Amino acid sequence: MPENDKPLVADKGAGVAAPAAAVVMIYATYPDHDAALSAGRTMVEQRIAGCVNVLPGMTSVYVWKGVTETTNEAVLIAKLGAEGAERAVAHILAHHPYETPAVLVLPVSGGSAEYLNWVREGTKL
Repeated sequence: MPENDKPLVADKGAGVAAPAAAVVMIYATYPDHDAALSAGRTMVEQRIAGCVNVLPGMTSVYVWKGVTETTNEAVLIAKLGAEGAERAVAHILAHHPYETPAVLVLPVSGGSAEYLNWVREGTKL
């Protein structure tokens, strides 16, 4: 039995999302958990994203202005309808503390239809 004591139940709508129900994930890094959480909360409250996850700790290695850097960061993963991706990226860039933030839009090729619909319902254009 899983730790949450819920029985395993197959999702009745699992499968590949139709183009009309397309969902994307936006991956963005932030200097710390609080910055990522604040950005994510704002995105959900403004219905830019249906759901946001914040992963509090990861380490990035990159070259910045000719110097190899190693930095502890947090990851924000926003899930939203594909048609809102441009708006979400613009929002992140306008409010991000980094000069050149990592912001990637990743297509979702499928998943639980019920979950994907729930994500889309939480997103407003």
